[in-house]
Amino acid sequence: MLKPSIKLILSAAALSSMTLLVACGGGGGASGSDSDTPDNPSIGGNAVTGPLDPVQSQLSSSVIEPLANTVDGTPLKSVLVCADTIVNQNVLDIVDTVLAPLQSAAANPGAINQAALTDAMNSLVVNLSTLLQGLAGTAASCSADGSLSLDQLQQVLTALNGTPLAPLSTQLGPVLQQIATQLSAGSGGGNGGADLQLSSAAALVAQLNTALQAALAQIPAQAYEVPVVGGTLSTISTALNDTQALLNSALNYNAAGTRNALQTLLDHLLVNVTTQIVPLAAIEEQAGQPGVISSQIAQAANQLATLVAGTVGQVLSPAFDSLLNGALSPILDPIENQVLPAILGPLTAALSGGANGGTGGALGGTVLAPVVNLVQQVLGTLTGGLGGGTGTGGTGTGSGSSCPFANYPLLSILCGRG
Repeated sequence: MLKPSIKLILSAAALSSMTLLVACGGGGGASGSDSDTPDNPSIGGNAVTGPLDPVQSQLSSSVIEPLANTVDGTPLKSVLVCADTIVNQNVLDIVDTVLAPLQSAAANPGAINQAALTDAMNSLVVNLSTLLQGLAGTAASCSADGSLSLDQLQQVLTALNGTPLAPLSTQLGPVLQQIATQLSAGSGGGNGGADLQLSSAAALVAQLNTALQAALAQIPAQAYEVPVVGGTLSTISTALNDTQALLNSALNYNAAGTRNALQTLLDHLLVNVTTQIVPLAAIEEQAGQPGVISSQIAQAANQLATLVAGTVGQVLSPAFDSLLNGALSPILDPIENQVLPAILGPLTAALSGGANGGTGGALGGTVLAPVVNLVQQVLGTLTGGLGGGTGTGGTGTGSGSSCPFANYPLLSILCGRG
């Protein structure tokens, strides 16, 4: 069993000094460094080694990292870093702990590495708390190693008061506080400080999922649909819901159900990160051609998820990494090589030029409003001329075309000339 890589310590002498200490152990990715400050959060750092490591590392480096780096210096970067850490690191680390015992003849989804599961769960609680602070503009760094003091945890309860995102604090905040206190007291595993059992982890994920769904149901639709932020919230929501289903199947020693739940989770996660956090679906919608590109990505994601789920229960050879990398290409290449270059260039120009989106809009009252409004303006400029031939010019590639996507073969279909 791995040495627990996340320790939650409660000081009986001074409750105010309670600290969630997160230390990375094992794993297939780099952890945060000393330079990972609130102004310089890190991407990546999966702490549990498993078959999904290639998905984690490539999804971070090819999709979320370029977008996060483009909005460096704005509160949106912290939100994106937390989204990556929660969905792509913590959730998939939990999945890897469940997959490991399925790679044997016994195929026993209940025989998990409890220390690794505890690590991933503790980190998930820390990073969900930090996400709320990020949405409020008061975040520390979300990463595979970080800390959360009791004072910071208390701030979660009021972080978003008076904003359209307030339900996240009022609904999810108290549950995060309750679970963090429970884990810090060593009661999470039910064995006086022992590692989490699968049943305890499933119960905690269910609590988090219920609270998050209640919060999102209370957020105004316009605020929930803003580019990048809305996609981040919906991606985390779906990932927690799918994780709950996977853990329930594993808890019932249901290998077939666990495989099906894995396929659903991985399928949803890949599609949501590449078309919702990256606002591809919004671009298609504004261009009047919903799904014209994202449907191809969704098909490739389904094929990859089916491949992974179908391989569970077999002994994985080193060739699996190569096979998985090949299956990732149809999903990630269009995003990395065409969608992101097409939108990040204009966004970089707007940010470097000192453009400001204003403090109103769907997220008015939050620190995110100016940058989110600017993202909306950039997307509106890019899609404003589609179909009408009155676009605003090239994408910064020097094409001079009236359609900003003309020089990107996959995206050119949005110009009406595909």
